[in-house]
Amino acid sequence: MFGSRHRRSVRPRALSLGLLAGLAALMLGGCVVDREPDPGQTNQIGEEVREFDLTQPPSRQEVGLPEGKSQVTYQLPDRQPFPVRVRLPGEHVIDLAVRQVGVDAMAAADPATGPPTTMDIYYYLPDVAAARDHLLALAEEYEFDREPVERWYQDAQAGPPVAGPPAVRTPWLSSSVGYLRLQVRGHYAPPVDEVDPGQVVVHYALSWDPAD
Repeated sequence: MFGSRHRRSVRPRALSLGLLAGLAALMLGGCVVDREPDPGQTNQIGEEVREFDLTQPPSRQEVGLPEGKSQVTYQLPDRQPFPVRVRLPGEHVIDLAVRQVGVDAMAAADPATGPPTTMDIYYYLPDVAAARDHLLALAEEYEFDREPVERWYQDAQAGPPVAGPPAVRTPWLSSSVGYLRLQVRGHYAPPVDEVDPGQVVVHYALSWDPAD
């Protein structure tokens, strides 16, 4: 079973810091990330686990948010998973191999210079059953409602919707972790012609009030 304390021994190549400009939505392995990217810088780091300490509100420097930029994204050039560890209040830890981590300051008075206010993590899984197990483990740890997860799993197993959006999503599952607002959401995009390795993703959204 997947859980937020589950660790992977994935060894990443150098990480790329930044996003493609001018896109209203970023396509990652078949799933749509509902974020508008901001032109960023490129930075190379080594093969160590990328760690973020959110046990208290972080500074721009602590999350690698360059001055003059409202958001920054960590991902590999080939979009393969890389290990990330995020420490939360109350000794909770998100410890996973993920495809993308984004940090922004959009809720600050001046997003280009203000403190960070949001972190998004995109964790891709091999199938819907693995995503259900991961979400249920989170439900136990953070006291989410389990019923929407089970309903999502059943809907995903039923195949593509007859009408409406082609993707099947859980509602946002929310909890408070110290000063943080933690939300998670399961997303399944049924294949159109053939199986896509990026069909299933769990989106973590961590947000907090700006300190400025």
